This record gives sequence, structure tokens and C-alpha cells, in this order.
Amino acid sequence: MAGADSDGSGPDAASPRIKVRIESLSDLVFGLALSIGSLFLVSRVPQTSQDLEVNVLLFGFGFLIVVLTWLGYTRAMAVLPVEAPFALFTNLVLLFVVALEPYLFYVLESVKTLDLLDSASVAYALDLGGMFFMQGTLAYMVVKQDRAGSAGRRRVHPDVVARFRRRMRLDAVVGVVFVVSALPIFSISSPMGSLRFYIWGSYFVVELGVSAIRRLAKRV
Repeated sequence: MAGADSDGSGPDAASPRIKVRIESLSDLVFGLALSIGSLFLVSRVPQTSQDLEVNVLLFGFGFLIVVLTWLGYTRAMAVLPVEAPFALFTNLVLLFVVALEPYLFYVLESVKTLDLLDSASVAYALDLGGMFFMQGTLAYMVVKQDRAGSAGRRRVHPDVVARFRRRMRLDAVVGVVFVVSALPIFSISSPMGSLRFYIWGSYFVVELGVSAIRRLAKRV
């Protein structure tokens, strides 16, 4: 038994190895989501300067969403034990919605009819909502595991736990906003496109506003 544990082949070494494999797979999926999204743009040659601007804005939106999700995922997995209940399932669901994002982005960019554009935007909104819900779920797991503790001791610094608690609430709110934006009422057209697109853009306003408030609070 001692020999098995010393060479890293014991049961205690299984969880760290599984965690490393999950994180490696996740990095691969996030990287593919970013690269596939750029390949879709390469295959579409813009016909006008307006097409170019729209393509860059949409790709930049998808890029920031995926990158911010990856950052939140990485921070959560750095402190979340893989044996936590539903951790593996949450990871798999998150990877699914992240892998689906570039495909829906391509459909959203390629459709020619208003009906299909509306359906594609609804699907994209639900997918992004799912990404934030899963990210918030991981943050919730970190908070829950910290409450349970390990042998009566807290596993994570209280300031870090407080940060995950704020992240959990913000992700839940943003996820709800994206899901609500899929409602038919937000398909109303405007000079800049569907009203749904304005709601998506509000995410960055919220994110920047929360970051600014945190910086001000630290200086006070």
C-alpha cells in the first residue's frame, strides 16, 4: 500500500490526475471555440465596410464572452476539488455550451432570412445564458465547499470566497438576462438590429461597472 501511494498510483492520486485531465480538455475546448470562430470569419469575405464592422464587432463579442468564461472557469477549478458533488457534470455541460458557441455564431453570421436570424439569435442567447449559469454554478460550488470545510478548517481565504460569492450572483443575473432576451418581444427591429443585441451589449456595461465599483471600494 505504501509503495502504491509513493509512486503516485494510489487512490489519493486519482483525483488530481482526473482534475488535470478535465482542465486540459477544457483548455482545448475553449481554444477551439476561439479558433473556430475566427475561421468562420475568414471564410466570409465582407462585401462592404459595414459588413466588416459588423463581423468584427460580433466576433469581438463572442471572443470576450468565451475568454471571460474561461477566466472564471480557471479561477473556480483552481480551488474546487474534482470530487465535489456534480463538479464533473457541471464541467461537461459548460464544455458543451462553449463548444456550441462558435457554431451558433456562424449560423448567426450566415443566415439570410429574418425568420432564421431570429431563431439563431434565440439559440445563441440561450447558449450564452447557459454558459453564465454553469460558470455561476462552479462559483456556487466553491462557496458551498468552503462552508463545509475540510477537517473543520476553511480551505479558501475569506476574501477569495467573497469574490466567488459576488461572481456567483453576477453570473446568475447575467444568465437570466441572456435567457430573457430570447423571448419573442425582444425580436423587435431597430436601426442597429434586433433589440436583443442591445441587451447582449448591456453585459459589458454591467461587467465594467462592477469592476469600476470594486476598484473604488478598494481605494476607500
